[in-house]
Amino acid sequence: MPVMCLLYGIFLSVVTCFFWGNTSLLLRGIKKLNAAQMSFTRACGGLLCSAAIILFFKNAHVMHVSSADAVIFALLVLCNNVLGDVFLFFSIHLLGVARGAAISSTYPIPVAFASYLFFNTPLTLPVAAGTLSVVLGVALLCHRGSEEKSLSFAGLLSAIAASFFWAAGLLLNKELLVRGINPATIVMGRGITFFLMSFLLLFLRALFIKRDFGEWRAFLGRDTLLGAAAGASSLGLGAWFYSLALQHVPPTVATPIGAANPVLAALLSTVIYKEKITPLQWVGVFLAVGGAILVTV
Repeated sequence: MPVMCLLYGIFLSVVTCFFWGNTSLLLRGIKKLNAAQMSFTRACGGLLCSAAIILFFKNAHVMHVSSADAVIFALLVLCNNVLGDVFLFFSIHLLGVARGAAISSTYPIPVAFASYLFFNTPLTLPVAAGTLSVVLGVALLCHRGSEEKSLSFAGLLSAIAASFFWAAGLLLNKELLVRGINPATIVMGRGITFFLMSFLLLFLRALFIKRDFGEWRAFLGRDTLLGAAAGASSLGLGAWFYSLALQHVPPTVATPIGAANPVLAALLSTVIYKEKITPLQWVGVFLAVGGAILVTV
């Protein structure tokens, strides 16, 4: 592999890490939107961003997607962008950005075990060592400093749930690639599916649960911009730069760099949201992220 191609792929992976890490910070700033509203604003931002990318590069073929592919898209969006991201939203508000993002990003662990169970992928020494590192990291992240409130059990479960749903989404994304769908089509297909699904969920919630369409007024505020920016950052730009990186470097290079985004998110959260992270919790962040990266080696 030429050196310049490798360096360019690493640069694209670092850009991916920035956009994925930035997503947690943006979600942390949302105060007034509920989970359904947050999903819809993210869907709008992601769809607009992916549409702009597709119009510029003109290499997506959404009309060539079969009915079976459409079902996989729906399951992928449900796991990755609805359930996984909603649980991330809960976890970072209950645990903080550093804890929530780090624990949620341990998804390579369930991916490795699912690959072993269903795809006959061997459990190697890096997988075992990475699993142990993640367990130790999460244990340290759960450690409570003398000035902190007690750990939120609901927040911890939310972060773990996000990890498992993202793992399911990765496996479904892999299935789409195996079926011959190119990355640009996957980005656009996810954007369209997520928009339709989140709009339907929001509409049904207003019609049958709240029985009040006045909730739409909640979109006329600052939180709407944050949600749309989070969608554009993760679903649009993050996914796009990750796909570009894979054209220049193998997944064993791009994925670990992208998966390091909780470290960036934790660092920025101490500046933007003044979150206090103890030295032990910093060790936990690096162990959890490092273990997740080790599994991908």
